[in-house]
Amino acid sequence: MKTYRCQLEVRGYELDSFGHVNHGVYLNYFEHARWKMLAEEGITLELITRDKRWPVIAQIEVRYLKPTFMGDQLEIQTRVIEQSRARFTLEQMIYRDGVLVTSATVKSVVVNENGRPVEMTEPYSRLWSE
Repeated sequence: MKTYRCQLEVRGYELDSFGHVNHGVYLNYFEHARWKMLAEEGITLELITRDKRWPVIAQIEVRYLKPTFMGDQLEIQTRVIEQSRARFTLEQMIYRDGVLVTSATVKSVVVNENGRPVEMTEPYSRLWSE
């Protein structure tokens, strides 16, 4: 399976009162990496809107393993681990210096303008093919 990589640096405003990244901020990190993954395969917001097929999150499960701090350089790895006609599941992992700090399993469904699951168009299949 393809693995997509995204780099970012922890910013001060993402910290909680304990001085480490607030747990909710990791959802933003994962979202950022997913948009980068889609863009890398040419799946832009314009294409999504034109095709009337929106990938939406149906479920997300996050595991917090180690804290991260301001200035930490993080790498987010994203890969599709399951797919079907209208659904796909992603595994996302955040690393600091090669050490896993947070991971998530993300279940997504592609829906039409009425919110009903629809078959994915060709660009989506590039997410799991080498």
